[in-house]
Amino acid sequence: MDRRAALHTLLCGTCALATLGAGCGGEWREAVVLDAPDAGAPDEACSGAPTPGTPEEGWVEVRLADHPALREPGGQAEVRIPQALLDVVLVHTAPGCYAALWRICTHGDCAVGWLPADGVLECPCHGSRFGQDGRVLTGPATRPLATFPAVRAGDSVFIHRPR
Repeated sequence: MDRRAALHTLLCGTCALATLGAGCGGEWREAVVLDAPDAGAPDEACSGAPTPGTPEEGWVEVRLADHPALREPGGQAEVRIPQALLDVVLVHTAPGCYAALWRICTHGDCAVGWLPADGVLECPCHGSRFGQDGRVLTGPATRPLATFPAVRAGDSVFIHRPR
């Protein structure tokens, strides 16, 4: 085999591998992982919930009128507010209690979805599952989802997204 044929074969093989890699798991990309803010223990977030502050302090308002499913326990909504750098799944976990979890899987940068029957978030790309507190229940993800304090006040839920 001459040099030109060898380089052609190498190039074709590289292109084939790149094509295979691009097709793995849908739109898989390296995950951008946020450091989890100190949200306190899960029970603390519900029983000793802080009072929401101002937008300048990092509090983001989510109106229940815009997400009526959040009025009832078990309800969830995907909340994306780009100007606040917020992309979470907000879940009404128990009467008066809410969990806000970063919506992007820490393994492959795919959007997780809420499975109400199981009470978990699941990544459709590779099957990682996360608890309501963000912890990894099933891999391949090894890092938890970032969680944010979420507090209901009146007809809104306020999420604290530190800046």
